[in-house]
Amino acid sequence: MAYPVSSFPRQGADSAETGAGQQPRLPRKNLLLGATIEAGALRASVRLRNISGSGAMLEGPALPDPGIKLILRRSDIQMGATVVWRVQGRCGVRFDDAGISVEEWVAGARSPSFNGQQGQSRVDAIQGAVRSGAALPAEAPAPSGKGLSLADLDARIAEEVVHVRRLLEDLGEEVAEDPIMLQRHARALQNLDRASQILEHLGAILGASDRVAATEAVKMQELRTRLLRKPNFL
Repeated sequence: MAYPVSSFPRQGADSAETGAGQQPRLPRKNLLLGATIEAGALRASVRLRNISGSGAMLEGPALPDPGIKLILRRSDIQMGATVVWRVQGRCGVRFDDAGISVEEWVAGARSPSFNGQQGQSRVDAIQGAVRSGAALPAEAPAPSGKGLSLADLDARIAEEVVHVRRLLEDLGEEVAEDPIMLQRHARALQNLDRASQILEHLGAILGASDRVAATEAVKMQELRTRLLRKPNFL
C-alpha cells in the first residue's frame, strides 16, 4: 500500500505537537539494539532504531496501535511509553518521563549517581564533597551470587546465550537487507547464521533437565560431534 510522503511521521517519537505548536526535537541516536515490549497480552521482541531522552523508534513484527501504552524493557532498564505513530513495521513511542539517558539505554543499565548527579557531574560532585569534608554516602553494594543456586545460574546463562543469538539474528537481518553488503559479505553472513544456530542449540542444552539427551538431539552434526567427543586424557 502506497503512502503519500506527508503521511509519514518523523523518524522518532519527538515530533509530537502541543497546543502551543510543535515541540523542539531532542537529539537522537541512531542504533540497532534488542529490547522487548509489553502491552496488555502482547509480549514481543523489538529493535530500537533510534532513541532520545523523550522517545524512541521501534521496529518489529508485532507493534501496538497509536495511543496504546506499553512497557519498554532493555536489560535492567524499563520505561512506560505511549505509541505515537505506527507505519510499516515501525512505530514511535513517547516515554512517560525523561529520567533515563540515551547512554543508559545503550548500556542497558542505570549509571551510578551521587546526589542526583551522573557522569562527569557526579565526579565533580564527589570531588566537591571530598574537598568540603562532607561525608560520602555508601556506594550501592555490588551484586552478589550468595544464595544463587547453580541451577538458577545455569538458567540465566542460557537466557543470555539466547539473547546473544537474537542480537546476531537482528544483525544478520539488517545486513541482509542491503544488497551491496549481501553481495560483498555473503560468506560472513553464512558464518553469522551458523553462529546463531550454534547459540540456539547451546541455549537449549543449558536449559534442558537432561543435557546429554539434549546434546544427542542436536541437529547440527559437526556441533553434536564436537560436544560428544571423548575427552583426551594425558
